[in-house]
Amino acid sequence: MSNVLTMEKTKKKSAGEKVEGFLTRNRTVILAVFLAAVVAAVAVGLYFGIRQSGYKKGLAAIDSIEYTFTKDIATADAPALVERQNTAMKALEPYLAKKDIVGVRANMLAAEIAYEKKDFSTSLGYWLAAIDCQKNTYVQPVCYFNAASCSEELNNNEDAAKYYEIAANSKEFLLSSHALFNFARVKETSGDNNAAATAYKKLVDEYPYDNWASLAQSRLISLKAEGFIE
Repeated sequence: MSNVLTMEKTKKKSAGEKVEGFLTRNRTVILAVFLAAVVAAVAVGLYFGIRQSGYKKGLAAIDSIEYTFTKDIATADAPALVERQNTAMKALEPYLAKKDIVGVRANMLAAEIAYEKKDFSTSLGYWLAAIDCQKNTYVQPVCYFNAASCSEELNNNEDAAKYYEIAANSKEFLLSSHALFNFARVKETSGDNNAAATAYKKLVDEYPYDNWASLAQSRLISLKAEGFIE
């Protein structure tokens, strides 16, 4: 009996390890690419509908901070990069507590910088602060997605699953299928195979032509073959 249990644990660990390493790098793609697109979209939308000049001044200031931080960053050596990060974070301080879109932008940029420094706990705090700065904005799913990524880096799968699920349920979110796959993956890694299977099936049903649905179908086949689901 003990041998059977040992074999079962080994199988679960093996499956968990495979899923844990599966496309891990995709968790951070959004930080560099999608965040830039969202920031640009936010700026464009606000400059057309903004009513208060204070918003414009704040957004312009953050644009300037971001520009100074990112200009020719690919050629910066390690000491120069650290100096840029510290300078940008210092410049963002007056805007982080603002309860408007300026605060959202400031905290998102601060979160990205902290993530690049691999300070995942601080990055998580900024992503959550960005959410609190202004409720019901269309950048919230991005913040939840990245909060989930930070939580995974901190080995907090419970919060990671929670944040991925919120992002996945935001129908306006362009990466909702990715978020749903990550939710299922985290559940599988945590050993909750039934919840993972339910999420994988939902992904296949709701996004039948999506690449993440194809991966979800592969995971369902593997889980069934390994005896973790019926």
